[in-house]
Amino acid sequence: MDELSIIEEKIQDKIVQTKIQMDRTMERAETDRLWPIIETLNWVLNEILEVGRD
Repeated sequence: MDELSIIEEKIQDKIVQTKIQMDRTMERAETDRLWPIIETLNWVLNEILEVGRD
């Protein structure tokens, strides 16, 4: 497994963990705090996939 694949897997795991954390919380403020984290991780993941295509 190359380095980009390892990073991709770690980011995907973090996204899943954050979504689980969002599902468990009942506080709107917490979900509002977590959502930008997921969006940022998705953006980083997409950038990694673009680099991997080159």
